[in-house]
Amino acid sequence: MPPTRLWSPNQSKYIIFWLLSTCFLIWLIIMVGGATRLTHSGLSIVEWKPITGVIPPLTQAQWWEAFQSYQKFPEYQLVNQGMSISDFKFIYLMEYGHRLLGRLIGLWFGLPLLFFWRQGYLSALLKKRAVLALLLGLAQGFLGWYMVKSGLVKNPMVSPYRLTAHLGLALGLFGLLFWTALEIIYSPFQNSSRPTGNCGIPIRQLSLFSTLFVIITMLYGGLVAGLKAGWIYNTFPLMEGQLIPNEWNFYKPLWINFLENAALVQWIHRWLAMGTVGLILYTCWSIVVHSTQMNLRIGAFIFACTALLQLTLGIFTLLYQVPVALGTLHQGTAVIVLGCALYLLYLSKEAKNLPNFRLGTATELV
Repeated sequence: MPPTRLWSPNQSKYIIFWLLSTCFLIWLIIMVGGATRLTHSGLSIVEWKPITGVIPPLTQAQWWEAFQSYQKFPEYQLVNQGMSISDFKFIYLMEYGHRLLGRLIGLWFGLPLLFFWRQGYLSALLKKRAVLALLLGLAQGFLGWYMVKSGLVKNPMVSPYRLTAHLGLALGLFGLLFWTALEIIYSPFQNSSRPTGNCGIPIRQLSLFSTLFVIITMLYGGLVAGLKAGWIYNTFPLMEGQLIPNEWNFYKPLWINFLENAALVQWIHRWLAMGTVGLILYTCWSIVVHSTQMNLRIGAFIFACTALLQLTLGIFTLLYQVPVALGTLHQGTAVIVLGCALYLLYLSKEAKNLPNFRLGTATELV
């Protein structure tokens, strides 16, 4: 039985562009979100107005009103006491840009969806996935505000759990849309063949493990960000001369250290990263040695290079105490690593004679 189509054959190139461009915007907002966090801008807008909030302060009086609202909350009182209104405008506009981009992504995805739906270009399965993506996008907006609220109470720092959940939901949305785009591009050529790696280990299994470890490492990166753990132990590979930080078991019960002890969370993230890169390199080596499929081998090479770049960025971000540019680039490159992992995972289940894909011939694949 042929696979269920996700799309209208005559419109596949438009749907592919729609999905991949939305993925690009999600990658961009993750980058902007990282910059917003690193510039300590996330708590500058103390209200959530999904509709009217699209208009920023325009007059001096409106800016003073927004500034006075900000002064009522702990971040100003405990951290930014005495800051100038020009400094406030900077952090406000950083957070405003992050929220505005989120709204624009909703429009970018939702308006074409409405058009494709009305024109009958979408299969039942793709309609379900699109609705799921819309719901995840709406949930992301609510979760973003829920995260901000956690920093407006007593301690001017958002909950690490909520920040990690906010990041994880964005990654889930990216993965859903990217995987769907890959299915539209490649699915006419699926069959049951499975290339295998060294020692009889299926390449698909290696790719799956690599993808899972990339995700786990990224989520631990969210905890590092939420706990501000990147600003401690700025040495590598040892942590101030120690393999394991002395305070690794500071909290009781013991298990809470793995989630809330900043030193241990940083240690776990750095060693997860190195282990994940090692797994990725082994996976890519297995593919290059045992697969004759050019798409798979090129994907493996790009995956390996991107993973090594991400590890290097992570080390330098740590050593230089998380500068905004490096920290933002590190977060953005992580999403590219995830995209490479998903690409390789999808191709690893394809036929050995899968043709090389060129975007200009997308309509030929249906």
